[in-house]
Formats: sequence, structure tokens, C-alpha cells
Amino acid sequence: MVFSIAMPDIDTKLLRSFLSVALEGSFSKAAARMACSQATMSQRIRALEDQIGSPVFERAYHRVKLTAAGQDLLPHAQALVDQHDVLLDHIHQGVVSGSVRLGIAEDYALPILPKLLRQLRHQFPGIELSIVSDMSTNLQHQIEARRLDLAIVTLPDPTHLAKTLSNPPLFWVAATDFELPDGQPWPLAFYPEPCVFRQAAISALRAHDTAFREALVSTSGQVVRCAVAAGMAATVMMEGMIPNDLVKLNAGDGLPSLPNSHIQLIERNEGLTKAARQVRKLVLRAY
Repeated sequence: MVFSIAMPDIDTKLLRSFLSVALEGSFSKAAARMACSQATMSQRIRALEDQIGSPVFERAYHRVKLTAAGQDLLPHAQALVDQHDVLLDHIHQGVVSGSVRLGIAEDYALPILPKLLRQLRHQFPGIELSIVSDMSTNLQHQIEARRLDLAIVTLPDPTHLAKTLSNPPLFWVAATDFELPDGQPWPLAFYPEPCVFRQAAISALRAHDTAFREALVSTSGQVVRCAVAAGMAATVMMEGMIPNDLVKLNAGDGLPSLPNSHIQLIERNEGLTKAARQVRKLVLRAY
């Protein structure tokens, strides 16, 4: 006689909801991302917690944080959802091949590109991906000119023709030992026009009559970061993109608060190839 113990299955919808809340840090934002109500999102998280026997989030007033159990679950949940999606792609897509041109701004290429390239290499070796790195406004123009298939951009405001990937806040950042001499204007490092971060920063500075000077303007993100890391200037970066050798400046340091940014995925009109649609799907999953 053979005895078996039935193992409970975890619905991937619960895991996707968990990953969305972990990413957004908010039940309401996660619900909007997954097109459901906040009550439904809360029910899914409670169902997941019941199944694993531990709470996965600490519900604070302003932001939701992962518990130790949630932190342990996070990579396993992501891996399981990724494998589930790979299986569906294999079933429904078959062999996908072709060339795809993707534009992405340098500031946030590093967090997404390694995962995207690994997935393409292992899951869709027939797709040849060409990557163009430039400022968001220039990438938008290349999309309009049909020189790019897709682009991950940061534009001043969300548009109805784009898919919003994330809305991370902007922060002033500087080196840990940065000090502003008394009575001196803030030395700042920026990308040139038409950089959206630059526009947001200068608008906030002028609205608050904060004295500043442009100590460095460069099209290279590495040059900007090196100048800031050397203590030469402060700059503006998105949450999640701040390197370990730089720190956020506090509100009491004399700089105005900054708005959230809008990371969006835009695509050329008149449709995408099968390969481009698959790359778009992988980009959406990565966020």
C-alpha cells in the first residue's frame, strides 16, 4: 500500500499579487497594477499568508514592508512565476525569431538589462536584440521615426499611448562627505537638455528661490556619477538607482522636494513583430 500526502498548490495569482505589493510597497498601487480592487489584493495576500503560515508584510501607515518570511519568499516566488510564464510562452508562442531594437536610458539600464538579456538568451535564442542608450526624449523621437521598436523612457508626464512601468520618487544625492560652503550656491551635475530629471530639478529650485550653479553637464551617466562621488556636486536620481557610494540628502539640507518620475514603455505604431511583442512581454515582467 502506498500512502501519499497531498501538498497544497499555491495559485500563481497569489504569488503575482505578493510580488506586486513587494514592488510597489503599497496595496493600492499593486491593485492598480493588477487591475483589481484594494480589497481583492488584501484578500489574496491573506490567502497566501494562510497557506504559508506566516505574515509576509508589515503594514505600516505610509508603506508596506516585507517581513523576514516575505524576504525569504520573494526570490522563490519570482522564480516560480518566471518559470510558469516560460512554460506558457513555450506552449503558445512556439519558436520566435527576428530582430528587435530596444531603446533604454542609461540611468536605469543596469537594473533591468542583465535579467532581460539572460531570459532572451535562454528562452528565445532566435531573437536578435539591438540596444540603443540615449536620453528619453531622443528615444521617443526615434520611436516616432520608427527607428526603434520599443523604448523604456522617463517622460515628464504619463501618456495614454505608453505603459507605465513604475513611478519611483526622485531624490537629491551627493557623496557621503559632501559639504556645502556657507553662502555658496548649490553645485549641481546634470545631463544636458532635454533631460527630464534636470527639468524637474531646476523647476523645483526656481520655485523655491534656491541658489544653484551647474558645476557639470554631461551626456555620460558615468561622468555625472564620478563628479558627484568626488564631492564636486550633487545631482538627482531615482529611488532604486542610487549607488552605494552616494547618499540621499535630507529635506533639511536646503534643497526642495522633488516629484515622482514616470518610467514608461513606449512602442512604435502600426504594430510590432512577434519577436518585438515577446521582448515587450519580458520588459513588463521585469518591472
